[in-house]
Amino acid sequence: MGESGVSLWRSRGMLLLLVAGNTVIYMMIYLRGTYYIPMMEELQINNTQLGMMGVSYGIAAALCYFPGGWLADRLSARKLLTLSYILTGLGGFYFATFPSYVMCVLLHAYWGITTSLIFWAASIKATRQLAAVTEQGRAYGFLEAGHGLAAGILLSVGLALFARLGSSSDALSLVITAYALLCLLIGVITWFFFNEESGDDRCSGDLWGNIIKVVKMPRVWLITLIIFCAHWAVCATQYLVPFSSQVFGASVIFGAALSIMKDYVRPIVAAGAGIAGDRIGSSKVISFGFLLLLAGFVSLLIVPGRINLLFLLIINSGIVYLAMYMIRALYYTLLEEGDIPIAISGTAIGLIATFGYIPEIFVPMVGGRLLDLFPGVAGYRYLFILTAVLITVGYFVTVYWMKITREKRMNMLAFRKKSVLPAGQEVLDTQGARGYNEIK
Repeated sequence: MGESGVSLWRSRGMLLLLVAGNTVIYMMIYLRGTYYIPMMEELQINNTQLGMMGVSYGIAAALCYFPGGWLADRLSARKLLTLSYILTGLGGFYFATFPSYVMCVLLHAYWGITTSLIFWAASIKATRQLAAVTEQGRAYGFLEAGHGLAAGILLSVGLALFARLGSSSDALSLVITAYALLCLLIGVITWFFFNEESGDDRCSGDLWGNIIKVVKMPRVWLITLIIFCAHWAVCATQYLVPFSSQVFGASVIFGAALSIMKDYVRPIVAAGAGIAGDRIGSSKVISFGFLLLLAGFVSLLIVPGRINLLFLLIINSGIVYLAMYMIRALYYTLLEEGDIPIAISGTAIGLIATFGYIPEIFVPMVGGRLLDLFPGVAGYRYLFILTAVLITVGYFVTVYWMKITREKRMNMLAFRKKSVLPAGQEVLDTQGARGYNEIK
């Protein structure tokens, strides 16, 4: 943050606020994941229409990532986060009235604006600012871990409330209203307790000049490519549940349990990856994650689809989930390794998210097409082969990244070893030309 003595421990309260906000702000948008059938019944829509609500959100979000990054460089995180929570929560109150299908589609597009234009880049940049250079892995790792833990708790409480009230229309409306209220509450708390960042952390240059500066940074595009390859695999894991049923002959309940398994893996792995990233280097952990991810998907191609081999599917899926969250937890720590200046990191995050998350649109299209053209095991095989190829690309790009950032990574690790300083000394986060901490 450009301030003396910045540390994750001193910023723990604001990190917890970010964890809570990162969880609550998406609860209503992805409500269909838990209340799929009740939502269709209450909104009186079909599967395609419910899917189009998600498409509406996805398109709006994709269009907003980049300008949202620029916005994060111009305005304080405190203002942007507060505004996004309040606007998203207000939309939730309207959603709780179960409006018409057209209005639901427009509402999801509106949420794409409030979460991607106003919230996303600001939250990622704020996380970077809350920790010293030597604590970036833990900052993002704990954010991912906390998000998974908080989401599990809130979903469980919401589901218990829904069941307690008889799974009725009023029950679903109350759950949505509760999430909307939480969003507003987090917004108010953020306004009063989230510190303003230093003016040095904001960009004062011209709009197009900063965009061109970011676009011309090869390291920004390398981060984008790494996230693209990893996120393709993340999206492909959505097919593990139908794969277990259609290829291995598992029950629907088994498939659901397989999906829930990742929620238990996420907090532990993300936190562990963050700590490991600070100790040995984030990109080194990411490279190992890609190798594990490749092993998991190759194993899915090799293991025969027989009901008596379901235990191998569980092991393979566990490996995939472990590797997936190991990489996801450290996506944005690469900004520090790549020496991307704090002042334009919001713009960089916007560009990275715009292209790095494209798999969210393409994987369902490609996966659905392959499964329609090649029914049964063949369709899954082609999808997993394509995923394995992209994982391999991601691994080699990460290895190349480690080569070109070696000096910066070595400096970061060296300063971490000096983090326990003699009395009277402190760590000063300079974010200067070299971008790593100096001893004052």
